[in-house]
Amino acid sequence: MPSFSLDMLNRSIFKFIYKLSFPKTHKHNRRFWPYYRVERNSEHHIQRVIFKKQIVAQNTVTRSKNRKLMLIATGPSLTQLPKQDLTQSDIDYIGVNGAISCQEIHFKYYVIIDHNFVMEKFDLVKAVLNTPCTLFTTPRCLDLILRKMNFSQIKSDIKVLEVITRNEIEVFLNAKKTISFDDPNYYIHEGYGFSKNIFHSVFDYFTVAYVALQIGVFLKYPTIFLAGLDMNNFSQPRFYETKENQQPTLLDLHQSTVLNAFALASEYMTQNHIKVINLSPSSAIENFTKYACLADYDKSKSDPLK
Repeated sequence: MPSFSLDMLNRSIFKFIYKLSFPKTHKHNRRFWPYYRVERNSEHHIQRVIFKKQIVAQNTVTRSKNRKLMLIATGPSLTQLPKQDLTQSDIDYIGVNGAISCQEIHFKYYVIIDHNFVMEKFDLVKAVLNTPCTLFTTPRCLDLILRKMNFSQIKSDIKVLEVITRNEIEVFLNAKKTISFDDPNYYIHEGYGFSKNIFHSVFDYFTVAYVALQIGVFLKYPTIFLAGLDMNNFSQPRFYETKENQQPTLLDLHQSTVLNAFALASEYMTQNHIKVINLSPSSAIENFTKYACLADYDKSKSDPLK
């Protein structure tokens, strides 16, 4: 019997044992037991993730000397941005999902939290893993990656985040829990949240870009640029796709939720003196000042009428 079939058989047996041994509040961990172990600190934040006795993730970060970050999303407008805006030495770049297709960019950080993207676009995920970036991902995405690649082949520095969806966290190797709106790690207003500490947990609101924005704030960047964050024209392919290989999206169904979340983020940025610039003039996100390119933004800073 081939080894991959034996592994699948073992996983099926372990899932069955897990179902008999653990309550329903732990159901989301059935894919991970008994392969994984998680070490946490006194605040219950993940410190290390161990897979088959090997450390595969350590949740520590060193903040950059650069003071500016550019979030590269995958909307069609990214192709309109001047190429020189994607290669600035004084800007760090954080990519999401298929942004790795923009080969001009040297990504310092990357975010992948959609397990469907990992399954359907593993060629792009592998391209990320072949770079020495810091990759923020979820337990489920990490597990899918380690089923397809030996950890020794991975060049990225992996960090594991626990994501809040509909105000619940599927805690890694522990029970699912509902968040408290009084938790000091969150900024909450009118039912929407923004995480102040990504290793406590992060809100997703159906878009990885929102997670990336929380990461940027946690890493203390006072200026954050948004590129390719269109949140409209959902029928159009992403900048790296064609009509023939376009993957489906549910963002059109959740657009109002996404826009409300970014409105909340804008409020938090204003209160904390963080400047966010949207480099997609046609973006549906209207809460941040828009410019077509970095040159226009730089010009505005020297314009006494601005």
